[in-house]
Amino acid sequence: MVKIATTWLGGCSGCHISLLDLHEELLNLLENVELVHCPVLMDVKEIPDEVEVALIEGGIRNEENLEIAKEMRERAKIVIAFGTCAAFGGVPGLGNLYSNDELLDKAYKTTITTKNDDGIIPNEEVPELVSRVKPLSEVIEVDYFIPGCPPNPEMIAEVVKALLEGKEPELPKKNLCEECARKKSEEGVAIETIKRNYEGNPDPEKCLLEQGYICLGIATREGCGAPCPSSGVPCSGCSGPTDAVVDQGAKMISALCSDFGIDNDRDVDPMILPKSIKDKIGSFYKFTLPSAFVPIRLK
Repeated sequence: MVKIATTWLGGCSGCHISLLDLHEELLNLLENVELVHCPVLMDVKEIPDEVEVALIEGGIRNEENLEIAKEMRERAKIVIAFGTCAAFGGVPGLGNLYSNDELLDKAYKTTITTKNDDGIIPNEEVPELVSRVKPLSEVIEVDYFIPGCPPNPEMIAEVVKALLEGKEPELPKKNLCEECARKKSEEGVAIETIKRNYEGNPDPEKCLLEQGYICLGIATREGCGAPCPSSGVPCSGCSGPTDAVVDQGAKMISALCSDFGIDNDRDVDPMILPKSIKDKIGSFYKFTLPSAFVPIRLK
């Protein structure tokens, strides 16, 4: 039987829960594979040798994450970056906006609920933070990616089944707008103002971006079924970019500038757009900052 191992690093275990969301389909998969390491299902400490497929959740946040990632790479023939944190850095990657000292001081000294009169930061038997959050591919070779926060259970099944059948797994290649049911104008609509998610009452049928909401569908890989825009919530880009896009945030900024008229109308003040966006990093790089052209705050 094919040996499959999973582990999680700098993640929340949500990707593993998505794996469990396969429900009965998971039982069908287990008829053809041997699950030899899975922290959410098994109490197995050591990673076995000769693993055929390894699914690694989470990015690299500390030295232990780095050690486990390298060990899994040594023992597995195929490594899959499992979820957006592993593929792009994910939400923990926003920590790259601060130094490690700033993060530790905030967590252990200065939060309102912290009682630490001696100002002690845990340092014994606690893995040391690496310099910044990194996607898995920056420290080991990754063979395939299953993006999403968390990944779509059907996509997980399709990738694993393809590998079991000796086929090359393929992810959706188009952007999220292709599977979004909201209506888009063929000629495009010039955005006159940027709205925050809680502002106004969006038309339930029209494109959210055309209504002035920062919806990252145009810069995000399809495959989730577009549940957020369908529910009236702008896409936040949790599946990361398509293969044709290197920097998700830069792609979205470019699209916004075009829709805002900055590219072709010299009468438009180019500073209006950045001034109207309150949280620029959170809007464009919530899930992919560690894999961006500039993955940290420059001072």
